[in-house]
Amino acid sequence: MALHLTGLGPDDIAEVVDCLLLGAEHTADTNGELAARRLSLAHRIGDALDELPATP
Repeated sequence: MALHLTGLGPDDIAEVVDCLLLGAEHTADTNGELAARRLSLAHRIGDALDELPATP
């Protein structure tokens, strides 16, 4: 599945990843399934960001 975002730059998406990681950390002790889901999303989005061409 592909995701097309308009109006958001790589820095904006990186902030979303940071929020997912923080959310995973906060729920790790109380809801491991949710924490794992957030970590998975963060890593998948992060990997996609890494594949983007570098901007000057």
